[in-house]
Amino acid sequence: MIVKLLPIIVMLAWAWFTMMRSESKSTRDLRKNSTALDSGPLHAAIQQFRATMGVRNIQVFVYDQPVINGLAAPDGRIYLTRGLIERYRAGEFTLEELAAIVAHEVGHVALGHIERRKKAWQAEMAVKAAAQMFVPRMLGGIIGTVTNFISRMLHMGLSRNDEYEADAFAVALLQRTGFDPHAKISLLNKLDRLGKSRGASISWLDSHPPTAKRIAAVERAIDGGS
Repeated sequence: MIVKLLPIIVMLAWAWFTMMRSESKSTRDLRKNSTALDSGPLHAAIQQFRATMGVRNIQVFVYDQPVINGLAAPDGRIYLTRGLIERYRAGEFTLEELAAIVAHEVGHVALGHIERRKKAWQAEMAVKAAAQMFVPRMLGGIIGTVTNFISRMLHMGLSRNDEYEADAFAVALLQRTGFDPHAKISLLNKLDRLGKSRGASISWLDSHPPTAKRIAAVERAIDGGS
């Protein structure tokens, strides 16, 4: 039995190794090309988040990239791109709007979204490995196509659900720390307009739910928390 399962075990081990190597490479790049955000009004806002949540490990860095983006890394660090910070300093974004981005990314970390996506990816690899092992070769192509389609749908569903959850978390955190949660709405509108009018590279909206639906969900969260 062990011999029969060996190909699956090897495939899963390789998939895990590949994932960890990619994660390690990404983490090294982020750390190499980033500087800590350790002063200024936005840093003070982050300190408020820390105090409100009762945690000390919210670490925010500026990632040297021109795109407009904010992200939570696998190690729990939060990164805002240079492009985003430059537009904030130019007056295109308010302090509260950037605080809304940070609160959103804190939500991804606090709600375990990164680990959830890892587990979903590992489960996908297991299904593919089992299909290749036990499904007749003639059906392998069909099974592979179906599996890939289902996988894309599941990942999209997980990703979009995570965004709604992180948005709701951000609204609650903003309210608890005295920030206007409506900044989340103005932020989303502003990013949407920038992307459409200037063709700006706004990675923060990639693979996210439609802006109108996110705004509607944020409005419900604000009404529910008020």
